[in-house]
Amino acid sequence: MEKFDEFDLPLKGLPAGTQDFSYHLGDDFFRNMESADVSAGDVNVALSVNHVGDIYELCFTVSGVISIPCDRCLDPMQHHVDATYAMSVKYGDEYAEGDDQTVLPHSMATFNVANVIYDTVMLTIPIMHVHPDGECNEEMSRLLAQHSAGAPADDEDDDSDKECDPRWEALKRLTDNN
Repeated sequence: MEKFDEFDLPLKGLPAGTQDFSYHLGDDFFRNMESADVSAGDVNVALSVNHVGDIYELCFTVSGVISIPCDRCLDPMQHHVDATYAMSVKYGDEYAEGDDQTVLPHSMATFNVANVIYDTVMLTIPIMHVHPDGECNEEMSRLLAQHSAGAPADDEDDDSDKECDPRWEALKRLTDNN
């Protein structure tokens, strides 16, 4: 994970008490994470590590802006990131991950937080991300409306002038009864 050496947290070297770290996530970070969803970013991360006994409590505060594609028109849109995430790390015999606790083997002096930060950012993205009304690419919106189910085709005339296949008429009666 050479690309993310700057995210190596030197846990074994931390004194007892609270230490603060900060990171900046730019376009290179998301490109190196090979993110298909995020094309650009300007995100600041504040990490507070509280070392008490053999437990390291990590609290990430993430804020900034990322660029993601609109689900409707595919143009880039800005998404504001504002999240916190807390987890704990301790040393044990072998590596293990739990819900909010990670166990590192005693042989590891550092803990790379790049993936934790990336996951925290990615979890802020809503399932459906679209531009506010009126901000989508007009040409793409027009094409979408034209090709949507139920949209009239260009060559269709008034339905009343056409003869309907009797099989379709029987199906139409079924849907009209419901």
